[in-house]
Amino acid sequence: MDLNIEIVDKVQQKLVNSTKRHRIIWGGRGKGASWSLARILLVKGMKESRFIVCVREIQKTLADSVKKLLEDTIDLFNLRFFYKIHVNDIRGKNGTKFIFNGLREYNADNIKSLEGADDCWVAEGQTISRRSINILRPTIRKDGSVMWWDFNTRYETDPVYIDYVLNKDPNAEVLFLNWRDNPWFTESMKMEKDSDFARNVEEAEHIWEGKLRMMGDKFVCPSELVDIAIKNVITELTGKFAVGADIAHQGGDEIVFYKRQGRKIIDKYYSKRQDTVKTLRDLKAFTIDKSIGITIDNGDIGKAIADLLVLDGWIVTGINFGGSPKDKVHYEDCATEMYFNLRDQLEYIDIPPDEELRNQLIQRKFNYLGSKRGYEVMKIESKDEFKTHAIAMNKSPDRADALVLCFYDLVSSGLIETLTHNIF
Repeated sequence: MDLNIEIVDKVQQKLVNSTKRHRIIWGGRGKGASWSLARILLVKGMKESRFIVCVREIQKTLADSVKKLLEDTIDLFNLRFFYKIHVNDIRGKNGTKFIFNGLREYNADNIKSLEGADDCWVAEGQTISRRSINILRPTIRKDGSVMWWDFNTRYETDPVYIDYVLNKDPNAEVLFLNWRDNPWFTESMKMEKDSDFARNVEEAEHIWEGKLRMMGDKFVCPSELVDIAIKNVITELTGKFAVGADIAHQGGDEIVFYKRQGRKIIDKYYSKRQDTVKTLRDLKAFTIDKSIGITIDNGDIGKAIADLLVLDGWIVTGINFGGSPKDKVHYEDCATEMYFNLRDQLEYIDIPPDEELRNQLIQRKFNYLGSKRGYEVMKIESKDEFKTHAIAMNKSPDRADALVLCFYDLVSSGLIETLTHNIF
């Protein structure tokens, strides 16, 4: 049976005919990428039996997935004679199967169920965390398998932008599109675009033209993401307790503790009195229970306090901010890795409405160490560098450091899978 199914010309020419493993469409809203990918994968699934995995970072329900778009495409081209739509998947007569998953549900063990995929469609790629990318990419390993990435331009700190646009992965075919390339760009979409340009040209250029958000200097945590974390209200407290402690090293610095349950900060402690005995006593009283893990800045004073806690039977993880990261491909040191891990979580956690904390988070800069280890490695600025430009009550980012420590084991211990369900 001959089917006349059109896709965006540039997608056909550059991506469908490509032999590269990763095929990326990025740019502005209304570019027609999702419609094109739905059509490509449905046609591929009709030509031969294929296992097609459709993923995104968070999928609370199937309504969040691309399943509805695939269903609409099936109906648009009268393909129900071939595809049967089930509650949780879509199946073809020849054995083709589409499944839909949120990447936050997975860890290195349970993601093995995706290993046999022929195609993987990564939707809303701008929201995919570094952790999820590092788990997903080596999992889709079948010979001849293809990973299709679809994302709107957002921040230069988005991992998918760093990997495929900034660093030009040699195994990737990358295509930039915007609304001008979309043959299905409707009059109603044109009205929305024109209204956005009339209101705010800079924002409209980001939304529709696919330009990066204007951020000036390179900041790790964009203010928009930090504000989401401040506005998030998590009322159902589930998950483990954890404490992050940043211990002052010099006069004027703060001693800061944060305690969280799951994804929500539930208590905080600030002090400028640099007294080891008092700090140790206060940290024990703040943590309360010896079963609650404490992640602590392992500087001189912090290490002394950590050692005393361990001797007394507390669970302590000492972190050297200048130490070696787990992901040496992307990060120069542990501090950089921890801040970028926090940045990936900001949309899903609940932090205090503290202006000082906000200022410290949104003003921490980073830079690229060009082509080191064959990649644009990232490195966060030092505390001394931060102090030269920070507009904050305290010139040292102690509150931000403590928050980073408090959430660090969500990533490092693989606990994020059990804590990110029912986000809102």
